[in-house]
Amino acid sequence: PLYNKEQYIDRCMDSLLAQGLAPGDFEVILVDDGSKDASAAIAGRYAAEHGNVRLISQENAGPSAARNRALEAAGGDYVYFLDADDLLAGHVAGRLLDICEENNLDILEFNSRDIENHLVADADLEGSPDGTESVTPVADGLTFISRYYFRNQAWRYFIKRAYLLESGIRFPEDMRAYEDLIFTASIILHSNRMARVELDAHRYVIVPGSIVTSKDPEINLGFIQG
Repeated sequence: PLYNKEQYIDRCMDSLLAQGLAPGDFEVILVDDGSKDASAAIAGRYAAEHGNVRLISQENAGPSAARNRALEAAGGDYVYFLDADDLLAGHVAGRLLDICEENNLDILEFNSRDIENHLVADADLEGSPDGTESVTPVADGLTFISRYYFRNQAWRYFIKRAYLLESGIRFPEDMRAYEDLIFTASIILHSNRMARVELDAHRYVIVPGSIVTSKDPEINLGFIQG
């Protein structure tokens, strides 16, 4: 989902295109949600230069609607919902996909590392040096969260597309924040085959002024009540 992220989209896209995967093995779908800055133009440049990058534009409807639109357009075996101001570490996507396929998983969880926006450096984009990360035993979703806790962010999970389509679970479009809490709880509790790998695959970039970093009690109370 892309909305007014002109400062960050290059960095995000470069991290995805540096995964070491052949272009025919993965696709990147950007859904511009009515951006008023140069986000759509920057995304369009990537789509023009890379055959596996697609840009979809829509009127502003919120991140849930953008993610649901991307899911409708996706064609891969597994889907991943990455925010435009975050990153993937280098050469992790193929390893995550291998674990998913080897274990026939509905969902695979992995780790994230927080980085202050002004401190992001090339070294932060490196993945772990080898492929010996431990993978938990496959379990149903309820058993999984009883063992390993519940983490609600959608960017922590690779999800089998067929499983997601068959379940009918989507991001709730009447929410403009914390919408992934409902989505992830639903997909996990519905799953029969889930696992976790101890791999720092994701980089959560702390952006000043974002909704999730807001300390305004009225804003947060509004999300709880709404």
